[in-house]
Amino acid sequence: MSGEKEVRLREGEYRRLMNAARKVESQQNRASALEAQLGEARRRIAAQQQAAQQRQRALDQTISQLSTEVQAQARAFQTRLAGLDLTMAAQRQEYLNLINEQAEQVQRQFNDLAAQRRNALQAADRCLGDAGVILDHIARHQRHEQFAPCALDGLRAELAQSQANLDVGHEQAAIATGQALYRNALKLQAEIEYRQQEWDAWYHEALTALRAQLAAVEVQQTARWVFDTDQGALELDAEIDYWSDGALSALKGRISESVQRLEQHAVCLTLADLKASVEASQPLQAELEQLVTRAKERLIASQLRANIAEDLLNELAAEGWRLEEDAWHGQDADAGKGWKSAYHLKLRDQAGDEMITIILPEETPLGSIENRVQFAYYPKDNNDARFAARQTERLGLTLARLGLTQEGLQCVPGHERTIRGDEARRDFEQVRASAPQPTAQSAPQDTPVHPRRS
Repeated sequence: MSGEKEVRLREGEYRRLMNAARKVESQQNRASALEAQLGEARRRIAAQQQAAQQRQRALDQTISQLSTEVQAQARAFQTRLAGLDLTMAAQRQEYLNLINEQAEQVQRQFNDLAAQRRNALQAADRCLGDAGVILDHIARHQRHEQFAPCALDGLRAELAQSQANLDVGHEQAAIATGQALYRNALKLQAEIEYRQQEWDAWYHEALTALRAQLAAVEVQQTARWVFDTDQGALELDAEIDYWSDGALSALKGRISESVQRLEQHAVCLTLADLKASVEASQPLQAELEQLVTRAKERLIASQLRANIAEDLLNELAAEGWRLEEDAWHGQDADAGKGWKSAYHLKLRDQAGDEMITIILPEETPLGSIENRVQFAYYPKDNNDARFAARQTERLGLTLARLGLTQEGLQCVPGHERTIRGDEARRDFEQVRASAPQPTAQSAPQDTPVHPRRS
């Protein structure tokens, strides 16, 4: 007869408590955290909006430096460009149509001007001058290297070549290239502004989403659940990070890193990066809810281990067993807690026999937690081969009477032929000092069974 026995415990009360738990939310804390985080996002967004306003003022000044003939057309074009809804991908085609329409209008205007001008040199000089004004604006006020790398250098090279043609007397060639250059410069300025505004829109969405998620994580540092029991409402407070094995801190760290990347390295981010950030932020709330649920499961399972221990002690006391010592596995290494781990009890009867009872958690393949109880026997008479059989029979009746299980006690693997349990189990100082054990996972074919609430 084995000196160590174990049995998995009934499921019913665990499931009832899981389903009956009511999470107490602090709406004030949630609102305060969200306002604080969105305030940070609004300050960042406001700074970008101010930069956009400064670009617009600079553009207005730039347009005023153009030749009189093209100023009105340039202003009308910029007004229509600013009116596009750049948060919609479909607006890209509207932008392209606007560019093409502007190019046609500019060309017709140039044709009319060319017919009126008698001084080809003056006409060429004005064309190149207008193109240079727009290129200078791009260089000074727009993030051209981020949104159109190398494009400005190409147009400046064309401007230099056209100016060289004009200097050697090729006025007609300079007029043609100058007109094309102005159209391309205006198109580049509009393209960069379009991409900047589109980038800003996605940036605002990405930053706001992450800041809001960071607020949700901060509110979940601690949680309170209320359970309806036979003794009335039971409130349990939980440090979510503790019960989730640091998953909450890890999630907060990932979100904080993403926020930091958005805020400190914005100029290095592409539009694709921002869209990916928005997409990646979408499942974060579900991940947060999942780890909070996991924390609740572990908290309930731990509470039930304490309840099981209390029920067993009350029943075994009638048979003369008394508690000598108890400990959570790894509690010294876990800041005096150890509540996620196994709960160990050392009992002694009047005859001097000892019994170690261990109630330990197991994780099912579906992620829920079930509890298992193990008994290790240490008879005072080492030759009493019948002690284990008698005690196993009594414990089986006790567990059934308590409603904890209908299964029979089974031998702990490796102890099928032992009379006494493993002596290491009696060393409670070692139990407390050991590193906290991760929750073991039960085999997929096991039927989940959990304890009832006392």
